Amino acid sequence: MLLQPNIYKVVGNRGCNSYIVESKSGLVIIDVGLLGSEGAIKKYVELQLDSSLDDVSYVIITHGHRDSVEGLPDLLLYCPNATLVIDEREIGVVKKITFMGEDVDVMIINKDTYIEDAGIQIIRTPGHTPGSISALYGNSLFIGGSIYIGPQGWSIPKQNYDRKMLLESLRRIAELKFDSLFPAHGRYVRGRARQKLLEFISGIT
Repeated sequence: MLLQPNIYKVVGNRGCNSYIVESKSGLVIIDVGLLGSEGAIKKYVELQLDSSLDDVSYVIITHGHRDSVEGLPDLLLYCPNATLVIDEREIGVVKKITFMGEDVDVMIINKDTYIEDAGIQIIRTPGHTPGSISALYGNSLFIGGSIYIGPQGWSIPKQNYDRKMLLESLRRIAELKFDSLFPAHGRYVRGRARQKLLEFISGIT
């Protein structure tokens, strides 16, 4: 599903919203989903984008929950040229969930990092999990599990590692410039997303 130029939402994976960015370095996949989701991603890339998983340069994991990462090892088997991007505080739990091997090419995030060849800024946004990260591409922010947007509106996830830390992360990313917001779970926002995030944060007690 084309969301806006160069940004797609995978149709058919399970557990989370999985996004694909057509970047300067190749395809960038953001979050994967439950076991079996790798097949839906592969099918989407090949049939909808008329491309190949050989063209995937990065797989970004925003947080280490089962519904976002379980299909990761099988996806990486299809992506021989991909580098896994993950925070250092999530790598342990992801390996525990997925039984991922040691032969994976990994970019360990221990500070805010600009991935120059892809044009993506990685921002550390702990709170939902210890090593949650967000990814900024142009005017689009991929916020992982830090926000849920459902039929009843915006909310923070019910289960968090540290609520205070999460709110601090939300206030920090609200200082960035973006117009669209793409969470790992729930609905996405295209247009005035930063203003809506500020309004949401101001109403949190």
